[in-house]
Amino acid sequence: MEFSKLVYARRTVRRFKSEPVSKPALEKILHAGLAAPSPNNSTPWAISVVTSADVIKKMHKAVDDKLDKLFPKLKPEQKETLDKVKLFSSVFANAPVVLAVFSKPYTAPIYDLINDKEHAAEQVAEWRRHPELQATGAMVQNMLLAATEAGLGSCWISGALVARTELEKILGASGQHLETLVAIGHYETAPKAKEAVDLKKFVKYIE
Repeated sequence: MEFSKLVYARRTVRRFKSEPVSKPALEKILHAGLAAPSPNNSTPWAISVVTSADVIKKMHKAVDDKLDKLFPKLKPEQKETLDKVKLFSSVFANAPVVLAVFSKPYTAPIYDLINDKEHAAEQVAEWRRHPELQATGAMVQNMLLAATEAGLGSCWISGALVARTELEKILGASGQHLETLVAIGHYETAPKAKEAVDLKKFVKYIE
């Protein structure tokens, strides 16, 4: 698909068929993600590809349980809101593939200029606004576009991270931080292409 059409064709999909995603299509998506830019070409990321229905169910339960613990005493109208939060936080539960995206610590030349080595990572993260997170964001966008090109639906999910610690244990993370989830699958209904926005609402030219 032509790129100018592809970026508008990419839409968030929350309902998936049970049909599995082929390995060639999945690997094409992963390759696209790993081609993204990263600070100092550090590639500070890792991806866990989850296709096990049992593991996905455990992840779903972990998110629901964590939200229940966070909000134990609610008014009736608040319970309805919590149900909505649970729904959007666990969209991955009905997808055949869940990509768990992790960031890894990285070092840069500027670290050598900081005397307080113990807090160097935090200092650089503040100065550069968490470049490893920017890199994982670029990687996810590449994967979303690749999924669209392959005729697949996708959903970028941040709500599930309320249970980040629990999900990291389920996924066997070691020395890595779970940053986001991406659900991939065949969509039930083809989404309509997005329309171009009015640049005046978001763009300021400084000449």
